[in-house]
Amino acid sequence: MKNLILLSTLALATLCLAFTLPQDDKPTPDQKAVHAAIEDYVLGFYEAKPARLERCLSPALKKMGWWRPDGETEYQGPGHMNYEKALALAATWNNEGQQGRDLKYEVELFEVADKTACGKVTAHWGQDYFQLAKEDGRWKIHHVIWQSAPSPRGQ
Repeated sequence: MKNLILLSTLALATLCLAFTLPQDDKPTPDQKAVHAAIEDYVLGFYEAKPARLERCLSPALKKMGWWRPDGETEYQGPGHMNYEKALALAATWNNEGQQGRDLKYEVELFEVADKTACGKVTAHWGQDYFQLAKEDGRWKIHHVIWQSAPSPRGQ
């Protein structure tokens, strides 16, 4: 009887594990599209190409964030930005390579549902968190909240 209970428990645990582990690590088309929208956002600034932002931003964009000037420990803000201001900033932020030419970034997707998604980019300037919506078959960034890179602990 003990062996039967142990075997049943093991079988049930294996079955539950099979249903909770991802069956395939390949990203879905929507995951790829959300990743591409977030990449368009960061590369629009890095490459000074507002057209990339036009592709990924909703005209109803709401962006807010906090920045910490170099050498300071206190954040300033919040600052607010809309669609037009984001396009204008993208045209000048790194247009002459003043921020660097080989800037790194990392995109993370937290969740991609049928019509909504959320993700994060860690970029040269800090961290941006995104809320996106699928409109007419395209993923658009509606909300961004960001901050400069976190200060080292103890400062």
